[in-house]
Amino acid sequence: MNIIKEIEDLEEEIINSNDKKITTFIKRLISGIILMVALFIILFIGDDLLFCSCALLSIIGLIELYQVFGLAKSMLAYAAYLLTIFYYIMLIFYNSNAILLFLITMLLSLLIFYVFSYPKYHIKEMAMIFFGIIYVAITFSFIYLIREKNEYGKYVVWLIFIASWGSDTFAYCTGMLFGKHKFLPLLSPNKTIEGLVGGIIGAAILGAIYNFFFLNRFYSDPIYSSVRVAIATGVGALLSVIGDLTASAIKRDFNVKDYGNIIPGHGGILDRFDSVIFTAPALYFFLSI
Repeated sequence: MNIIKEIEDLEEEIINSNDKKITTFIKRLISGIILMVALFIILFIGDDLLFCSCALLSIIGLIELYQVFGLAKSMLAYAAYLLTIFYYIMLIFYNSNAILLFLITMLLSLLIFYVFSYPKYHIKEMAMIFFGIIYVAITFSFIYLIREKNEYGKYVVWLIFIASWGSDTFAYCTGMLFGKHKFLPLLSPNKTIEGLVGGIIGAAILGAIYNFFFLNRFYSDPIYSSVRVAIATGVGALLSVIGDLTASAIKRDFNVKDYGNIIPGHGGILDRFDSVIFTAPALYFFLSI
């Protein structure tokens, strides 16, 4: 009787586990579709809607990161949120020196705060705050900069997501089919070298196809040749992997699973956009130089 009971319990556990996986998948699928629709609308409209969205996502991302650091509700973090708002206001009057000016202003502001609040905060905490603003707020802003400060931005901005999320899809498929050699297993046990290469090549091909069949219909600027765009999206794909692994390394350092739960089934803003925020500045500078 005990054996029969154990078998029944095991069957029930398997059924519950499968039901949980199906529920999680459905939740992830629905939230992913909603996210993509919202993203399409925001990028299509651009302008003030995109500006406010990037600023809001930057603040939420900072809160998530500072929660991991244990600083989210500190006066130091609130100073960082204000600096982020100040940075986005500066972007309205964007020129080539805006980001450099902000970095210097931010550094001086944090050092002044550090000196006058000493010894409440230590230099390690100041470094975390400084790092967070660059890692989240400034990198996020390049989505807005590409969309609004580039002559062809309303078309080029989609390359960010082709490079990051497109490469992720190709990497997953290639890794499942051909993956044998682990790539940095301590950070991401499921990533393989074959998947990495497949993701980069796949993103480059997608970028070239997008450029050939769509972008070339709107302009003939030689800077956006299919070869150049393919290289740009390939480089962006490589950096998207670095972005994903960076986010994983930070979570492992602080022993957390996700940055948040604002996106059901996906985690926090940083869990979903960790690769995008590395790809955006790379594409901006690659296509601008």
